[in-house]
Formats: sequence, structure tokens, C-alpha cells
Amino acid sequence: MFTNILCSQHTNLTLNTSVTSDVDRFLYSNIKNIHTSCKPIIKSNLGFSIDSVISRYYISDYKNLYMRKLFTEHFFVLFGNDYNVIISPIFHFSKGKDLINSENTFVNSRGYLIEADLGKKLSFSTSFVENQAIFPNYLDSYIRDNRVVPGQGYARNFKGTGFDYAMSSGYVTYVPNTNFCLQFGHGKNFLGDGYRSLLLSDNSFNYPYLKIQTNFRKVQYTTLYAELMDINYFKIYGLPTSGQMGYPKKYLSLHYLSYNINNRFNLSFFESVIWKMNNDPASHSFDVNYLSPIALINQISNKEESPNNVFLGINARYAFSSAYFYGQLLLDNFSYLDLYNFDSYWANNIGFQIGYKIFHPCSIDRLTLQTEYNYVRPYTYAHNNPFQNYGHYNQSLSHPLGANFSEILFIGNYKWKRFAIDAKIIFVKQGQDYKDDSISYGANVYNSTGTFENQQGVTLVSSGRPSDYGVEMYQGNLTTINFRSLDLSYIMNPATNLKINIGITLRNSSSIDGGIKTRFINFGIMSDLFNHYYDI
Repeated sequence: MFTNILCSQHTNLTLNTSVTSDVDRFLYSNIKNIHTSCKPIIKSNLGFSIDSVISRYYISDYKNLYMRKLFTEHFFVLFGNDYNVIISPIFHFSKGKDLINSENTFVNSRGYLIEADLGKKLSFSTSFVENQAIFPNYLDSYIRDNRVVPGQGYARNFKGTGFDYAMSSGYVTYVPNTNFCLQFGHGKNFLGDGYRSLLLSDNSFNYPYLKIQTNFRKVQYTTLYAELMDINYFKIYGLPTSGQMGYPKKYLSLHYLSYNINNRFNLSFFESVIWKMNNDPASHSFDVNYLSPIALINQISNKEESPNNVFLGINARYAFSSAYFYGQLLLDNFSYLDLYNFDSYWANNIGFQIGYKIFHPCSIDRLTLQTEYNYVRPYTYAHNNPFQNYGHYNQSLSHPLGANFSEILFIGNYKWKRFAIDAKIIFVKQGQDYKDDSISYGANVYNSTGTFENQQGVTLVSSGRPSDYGVEMYQGNLTTINFRSLDLSYIMNPATNLKINIGITLRNSSSIDGGIKTRFINFGIMSDLFNHYYDI
């Protein structure tokens, strides 16, 4: 892993916050015109060697080949003057106990990771993981309601009590020069400098995408096209599922302009649109403007007049020597005529985020503390046509909670040699829908915001929202979530973030429809390379 490679590394820096914690400390403390909010960051754009940063903390003088493979290196490494190939197995074997229900849980994952840099312009990566698992009570309930394991695909039945699921990822990156990058892949993207993102996050399942990125001095401009799927389509349209192959698709066009005003202050502008092809008689014709790489072609408009779902946003970051403030503002929809009723009109859909992250406070090396507040009004990300929401594979493309919520979180991470401690506290307040009520109160982005008809002209939603005015935050089934977790780990091999982990999760949720109390402990060994948002 720490061998000096002569060819350029155009593979992605992983999105996993556990892997990147040491790199982030160096990156945000030594920012020199680097764009940090459009992730995953291509390694060659960082301006420094990731291996040299990581090797500061995992120096090893193992001379035995087997010891190096176990504690330092990838399983297979092949390199020369103009190429570099690495191959490693990835796995996750853990056992746990849901103390409330006295049920045993487990995760059994097996897969592989392959990355390569070929010459100075081309790189690629591919990975695959096959899984079987039994989850604690709150995750089990979520998966059965939504038919997906958070961020990891469709959940098939496994022996009645568990789930079988798989995830494949991959991409090819072509960098013809220092100013231009083209990447085609099947994976996830993230916009922001926080733990969550209200613009685009890695919360949902993988999707095919084409990303075009241009760097010029202090400006980075990214265009992203993605193909999304809606596994609720046949249910929404009242169509039979027997004999159907796959799921209908919708598409995302996204523009993101990042400008480093100076080495400390970054301001970024976001625009995206969800559009679809002619899958049903109610759909609208394709507009070639959605493929334009030029931002702001698709101006935001009232959803009752616009056939598509358009978003605008801003991301900002101000960095100090070892800390930074950050924030986001998302504008989904609003009415100029109802600004005086901004807090009560249903179509005034906004969200915002503010946060602060500090590295090595009180001169404690490798300690990171972070606090963040997220707020999203009802019906944000949703659409009159539920097929055109801001979601993919039954999950939101932004925050895991969807809309109509506020959240405050506190995260702490400390590493000493190969040991790591991760602590998390999250408080959530959200207005959810009632179980036996067809009215949408604004939390579920997959619900229609108004009256919607299927292909046969049958009204599927006659009262998507309770009213046009008087819409308040947390309306509906008021739900509170209190989440706390603590994980202790020993990092065996930083190349694949292979760690031995013991963790405890304490979670309480309460609402009018009831609540779920969770006391969960687990122990295992895992290649921790992907973010799994189990803190919902």
C-alpha cells in the first residue's frame, strides 16, 4: 500500500468516513485550492499522497510476507512504471444480540475489491459484496416496510427471519489533462462537507452515472447524469407486478459549481432536475435541455405547472487552521406570492444545514469532534407525480429521513495507533404519516403532494396533503428518535480498513402509533469501506 507508484492515481478516495478520518485531518488543515465538497474526490486532485499520510500512523517493518499482507498491504499488488493493480478480499462477519427482543443477529458478507491505474490517464475500480443478515428490531422494521437494506439494495427473504442482498460498484476514470476528468460508473456521489447532505448523499443504493468534471484555477465545475429506479412504480400506478421485468427508470441531471474564493472560503452552487421518459400516458416529452452541461437552464418553477422536479442549492465552507464551519441551503419550491405565509404555505419547500468540525482539539492528536443541525420542511423532495420524487430504490437521494424533520447530531472520533473509538449521539424530531391514513403529512418523499391519477385515469391520491395553508413543521404523527452508539475497533489492515469491532447501540423512538426501543450489542471483523447509515 505504501509503495511509491510512478503512474497517476485517478481512483476515488472512498466516501467512508472511517477510512478518510486521517486524510481529512490533513486535507482540511492544509487546504490549498482543493475542492472538498464534491465527493468522491479523485486522488490525483488532492495534491498530496494519501499513502504518505496514512503511513504516518500505520508504520510497519514486517519483513514476513504473510504478516505484511495481514497487517499492511493489499492481498495482491502488481505495479510497474506505468501501471498499478491491487486486489483484496473484503468481508464482514459479525454476531450481535438484540437485548429487547432477546434475538440473535448476524452479518455474513463476502466480496472483493479491484483497483488499477493504467498509465497516466486511465484508472478503474470494481467491487462486489454478497450478504446475508439478521438486523436489530428497528432496522428489521424499516427493511420490511421499504424492501431495501439502507444503501445496499433490494432485500430478499433469507430463511424467514433475515435478508439476502448484494451490492456491486465500479467506475472507469479518464483524465486527458489536469483540467478535465470523465468518469463513468455504477456507484454513489456526495455533495457537501458535513456528515449528511441535503443536496445529494450516499444514502441510497448505487446507480449508473456519468460525471464530467472541469478544473480551472479556483473553479471546479461538475456535471452529473444518473439513471434512477423506482421499485414502487407498479404499486403507485396500480399495475400488476407479475410478468414485469425490472423497474421503470427516471433520470437525474445535476450541475455543481465550486468556487474557492480563497484557501479558507469555498462557495458552491447546485442545480438538479429529476425527469423521466414516456413510461405512461401522463408523462411528458423529453426536453433536450436536461442534458445541457450549462447550469441554471432549468429554472425552478411551481410543481403544479412544471412536469419535472427541479432543485437549487448552495453549499459553503469556511476553514480555520484545524477546523471549519459549513452549511447548505436547499430550495425545492416556493411561491413568491405567499412569502408572507412562508411558514404555513405547503409549497414553500426548503432545507438547511449548519455544522462545525474540529480536528485535534486541546492538542489531542487524531481526535475529531463534529456537530451538525439539519432542518427540512414538509413536502420537500416530493412531487405531485410520486414517480418524480428525489429518491432512488425506495430511499431518499439526500437525507435518510426525507422531509418534515429537524436533526441535531454530535460525532466524536479518536484514534491511537491502530485503535479507534467512534461515538455518535443523534436527536430527531419528525412529523410522519399515520399508519391507517392516506394523507401525506410531508415526511415521505415517495408520497404525492396532491391529486394523482394512474394510467387508467383512476385517482390514486385524492388528498395528498391536508391543506394548502396551515402547513407546519412536524405536522402529522409526531415522532422523536434518540440514537446513541459507541464502537471500539482495532484496525488490522488500513489498506482495506480491516478491523475487529465491538459496538453498542441504544435507540428509542416514540410516536402516537407506538415506538421502538433498541438495545443492541455486536462483535465482528469487517472490511469497513462503505458508509452504512443505520442511525435512522
